[in-house]
Amino acid sequence: MSMTALTRRILGMSAAFALSFSAIEAAQAESFSARGNEPGWHLEMTEKAITFRTQEGETLSVEPVPAAQETEAGRTYSAVAGGKPFTLTVADRICADTMADMPFPKTVSLVVGERTLSGCGGDPASLLHGDWKVDAIGGKAPVEKSEPTLAFAPDGSMHGNGSCNRFFGGFTLSGEGLKLSQVGASMMLCDQPLMDQEHALLAAFGDVTHFDAVSPTQIRLMGASGVLVSLRK
Repeated sequence: MSMTALTRRILGMSAAFALSFSAIEAAQAESFSARGNEPGWHLEMTEKAITFRTQEGETLSVEPVPAAQETEAGRTYSAVAGGKPFTLTVADRICADTMADMPFPKTVSLVVGERTLSGCGGDPASLLHGDWKVDAIGGKAPVEKSEPTLAFAPDGSMHGNGSCNRFFGGFTLSGEGLKLSQVGASMMLCDQPLMDQEHALLAAFGDVTHFDAVSPTQIRLMGASGVLVSLRK
């Protein structure tokens, strides 16, 4: 085989691998989970099937996934599962889980036979990720002309500007809530009001236990005492 033919073959294999990897990523991105309480239930939707389970052990499966219908209530998927009417509706509306201090990006309603269930769906982290401006610290607006910021990345890292210095650290979002790690920062000196504000912001990070989403562009870092830091996009 000539060097040119070999090169073409390698490039072709690389392209095929890239396309295959992209397809896997797309399939993973299309998966959707939801859950509800009282009674407890869980739903998982992939590109192939919708699986519904209850705490009592009931399981239903819809395969293939029916085409979504856009309605005023949201995206609706209707089928028959186990001889019962089955309708899943997913709305782009923030949902608060009644059993945990965790917001979800989707509000879900489910009709299974004669039962109507409600719950929350999607990945809570999607509400957190991104670049934010600090709107308030302990209920106080930032010092005039200062621009404290905070950004959460999908890899679990965070960074921002405390008011004077750049800082960096990490965060963990789990069923137990939101925890921010101790941060590192540069060592510049600024006017005292900015230094005091930066100290208050970084100190607040250590008290964060969970977060609340007012809207897709406004979240609040919460602690035992209430709202610690308000953020907006």
